Parts: sequence; structure tokens; C-alpha cells
Amino acid sequence: MNLKEWITTQEAADLLGVTTTRIRQMIAEKQISAQKMGGKYRGQWQINANELKKRVHEKGVTKTMRVKNLMTSSPITAHIETNYNEALRLMKKNIINHLPIVDNKGKPIGIVTTGGMLRATPSPVTTLNVFEIASMLDNVTMASIMVSPVFAVDENCSISTAANFMLINKIDSLLIMQEDVLVGIITAADIFRAFVDITGGSQAGTRIEAKIPNEKGHLAPFIQALSNAGSFIVSLSISNEYPDFGYIDVKERGGDEAEIRKELDKLGWVEIVNFRKSDSYQLLSFDKERK
Repeated sequence: MNLKEWITTQEAADLLGVTTTRIRQMIAEKQISAQKMGGKYRGQWQINANELKKRVHEKGVTKTMRVKNLMTSSPITAHIETNYNEALRLMKKNIINHLPIVDNKGKPIGIVTTGGMLRATPSPVTTLNVFEIASMLDNVTMASIMVSPVFAVDENCSISTAANFMLINKIDSLLIMQEDVLVGIITAADIFRAFVDITGGSQAGTRIEAKIPNEKGHLAPFIQALSNAGSFIVSLSISNEYPDFGYIDVKERGGDEAEIRKELDKLGWVEIVNFRKSDSYQLLSFDKERK
């Protein structure tokens, strides 16, 4: 890792995979050495790069919240002149549902999905035989099937931002770019898996849902109370959509329910909404034979 001696807060944030706010917090807590930048950069900081390099070497850096760590790298692509049958073979061979379409310079110009391929085929009630259908589809190119424009994000885009882009634009995939180069693709399924991992959905434990005052200074005591009860926090999320309280969802492991309730009761301002072990939830299955 070739770093200059002093770097900016943004460079430090990129290196550690955190926000610039977290970098400033680390400076305030004297976890890393920094010096104020003068002149037009008044109020900004320079961070000691050697300390960060040592931190990365000793502890490693996890950047799973960025799309580049969840994307499918070097995606299979096709061109606008690629015909239907060629594209179908590509998708089946590589077991993919999204096929980016690029120009002769490799720049993305569209995308074809499994749904789009299906819509391009003749109706099931057609009088054409299989050979006639195959011959017809040989003349159908990606230019007439692809969706354009196609949306993309930079490889360092956060997972939550990418998910929001997909929701807003009602799409189930995003191309991933490194400057002007297509380097990957991320789908709704990838985002969904990330959500499960982040929220501890695949791990055993107890889910605690609670309301706490929507005011500064309440989160730390809440977490300390769980620690006092012997809990290891697997995941934690907070919703502040309500003006008077924050809705907190915690998955913990190792704590005793009675001790957790006791410690939270001591705070005097925690309202437990739900307290349930994750293995108490069951996957239900329904079919036409079930009444």
C-alpha cells in the first residue's frame, strides 16, 4: 500500500471504509493522529497515513457496505447486433438473468433481462413450429429487446444508496462502474442477501424491538444495558420516523431474557415492544392440497 505521509479526511474514510464523520470522531477521541490544515482548508484535517496503514494491516478493513464487494465482477455482456438465440445461449450457459448490452468500446448502452427475452418470443398459441420460431428469433437482435437507458453507479456507492436508486427507478439491477469502465453488476437478490447478513437474519439469537426517547444520549445506555446482561449484539438498526421516540431493533446472542429485561427496566425509559427468539419463527408452506 503506497500512501503519502498525510492524507485528507475523505482519503482516510475511503481507506478505512467509513464516513468522514467517523474519521472526525476518531480524531476527537484521539484514536488517530491528525493536524489542522491552514489557508483555504481551514477547519479541515490531515490524517497520519502511517497510522491508518498500520490499523488496516493489524485489524483489516471491511467494506461490505459498498456495491463493489457484493457485485458480480466482469459481467457477461452482449452487443446490439447479438441475436436472440445467441443471447439466450449466453444467459443459459452462465446462469444469469441480466445481460448488459455494450457498444464496440465496451460502454453500457442497455440491458436485457429474462423477462424481456420471454416477452420477445411468440405467443404459446402460435401456429409456427419450433424450427420456424428459432429461425425467426435469429433475426431478432438486442437492439429491439434491450431496455435503454440503463442505470449504473460507481463501485464505491453504498449498498443502501444503490437499493434506494433501484426502488425509485423500479429496477432490479444496477451496473457497476469504475470511472468509465463496466466492472460489475448488482441485483435485487444481492441487495436482499446483504440485508439478511447486516441484520443478522442468518444467525441464531433473540430479536428485541423497543421504543426509546428520540433524544441525544439514550442509545449508549441502551447498548450498555444489554452488555451488562451478557448480550453480544449481532445487529442493530434504528428508525427515527416518529418525532417522540426512536424505534430500535436489536438482535443479540448470549443474554438471558430476565436479565435483559431487568437491565432495560433500570433505565426507566425503554418500552419493549417485542422479545422473541429467532428460531421461534417458522416458514409456512401452502399448496393446493392444503385446506
